[in-house]
Amino acid sequence: MENVQETKVKRKSPALLIAVLTAVLVIGAGAVSAFFLFNKSPKVKYLLAETKTFTQIGDLFEERYKNEVDWLDVQKKKPVESTYDLSAEWNDPSAGYDMVELQRILNNTTFSMSQVKDPVEKEWEMNFSGKFGSVSTDFATLYFTPEKMMAALPFTDKLLFFMDEDYGKMMRETDAFYEGPDKLGLSRLFEEQFSMDGEFQTYVKEEYMEYLYHELPEDAFTNEKEEIELFGEKMKTEKVAMKLSEEQVKSLLVDLFKKAREDEKLKALLKEQIAFSTMTDDISDRKLTELVRDFEDSLDEAIDKVNGWHIPNGIESTIWHKSSSIVKREFAMSIGETKDDIATLKIEGVQLLDNSSQKWEYSFTGTNPTMQEDAVIDFKGDLTWKDGKSDDTITITVEDTTITYKGKEELDGKVRTFNREFSVSDEDFAPKLVWSGKATHEKDSMKADHDFTIIDPSGSISESEIYLRLKQEGKVVKKVEMPDESKNLVDVGKMSSDEMDDLEDELAAEFEKWVTELMGDLQSELENF
Repeated sequence: MENVQETKVKRKSPALLIAVLTAVLVIGAGAVSAFFLFNKSPKVKYLLAETKTFTQIGDLFEERYKNEVDWLDVQKKKPVESTYDLSAEWNDPSAGYDMVELQRILNNTTFSMSQVKDPVEKEWEMNFSGKFGSVSTDFATLYFTPEKMMAALPFTDKLLFFMDEDYGKMMRETDAFYEGPDKLGLSRLFEEQFSMDGEFQTYVKEEYMEYLYHELPEDAFTNEKEEIELFGEKMKTEKVAMKLSEEQVKSLLVDLFKKAREDEKLKALLKEQIAFSTMTDDISDRKLTELVRDFEDSLDEAIDKVNGWHIPNGIESTIWHKSSSIVKREFAMSIGETKDDIATLKIEGVQLLDNSSQKWEYSFTGTNPTMQEDAVIDFKGDLTWKDGKSDDTITITVEDTTITYKGKEELDGKVRTFNREFSVSDEDFAPKLVWSGKATHEKDSMKADHDFTIIDPSGSISESEIYLRLKQEGKVVKKVEMPDESKNLVDVGKMSSDEMDDLEDELAAEFEKWVTELMGDLQSELENF
């Protein structure tokens, strides 16, 4: 097993990382908008603008993709059957005999995955299958509940399963040195989200955002009216600036680190999230404890050293807003453990978020003494959505490399047609991925066809030569059809290592016979083409 020491993050200089994360919290502290209903101080105006702008972005996305969002909500409340069929088409007139044979195989092959998941009863069936010409076969059918996992395989009539509580014992029977978890964590498969969300997010927002709101000094904020030019037009705005001195930043950081260091609920939630995000990895309680201890050590180190850090200009953050919607932003922070090791982050940009169009131009600049020149990332976007039609362009530029997204969509009732292009270009290379198709979302069902094409402007692959096709369907069903557990049930979680060896030998013989018969069917099918 990987040594716990090897899992520790190398903390050459934790100052910049922790401080920038704190700055993000400061900027995002607007989440506690309940405090701001009647207070109109500069601090409140600053935080309200952050809150409204963040919410506005989410609302614009949900409005544009309302059909898709509604279908996601259906899947959280009702049992839904989903199927995915993946195939390819490859047509190259200049291909040789061997390549023609490969094209025939590829063009007649389909891989499928179907599932039925019930979020209420917490049952989940997944089936994997394939088809070559007229020959179809199942590869495996898996069943999950919060307590156990079952597997039905095409080459045996046995239904293999293990209880989640027996997972650790089963692994130790196969590996005497196993030190992973005693449970695989099947119950987490039925949680809504596999991220730091839910209780963790709610707790951080309520406990730490509110804390930062109260701790940020009122006199650090100023506001004034100012007219600016935005995408070629004059606009009257309110400018709100936050200026935290070096001493104020250090005091805020120390208090924040101390609060987090002694917060047992935060550490318990963090430990739970780490285990949750690595559910399929071998991570033991001892290893989780070590990771949380690393978190504590990092905070202890930061608390001890923060007063010695150099933050020459503190934090400077200025926003320009109109009706609490941010249209311009400037942010700057420099920090280092010594005067000769100061790194700087600057963010400058403008944005305009209307219902029918969203534009932005942002520049992120980073510097440190070891860099010969500034690291600059330019992030630009121009999105339109009017009368059910969109025309979008987003670019990210880093030095000589540009990542571009171009998309066109049209929504007619429940039917969305789309063409989306993703490209990466530098001096010598410019591949493009085209994703096109049509999707229909009803209240209790959906259908979608997706085509993926890779285009190489160098000419080695033309647009029409090869593409992948994904057909997707979903519908609400009554329930998951779980298997009959009264016959041929084999509990591998309770087996000894000798019993597992005998089962493995038996399954290997059955698998070999199944593969031989399948290969014969596939060969006959190929000869009939």
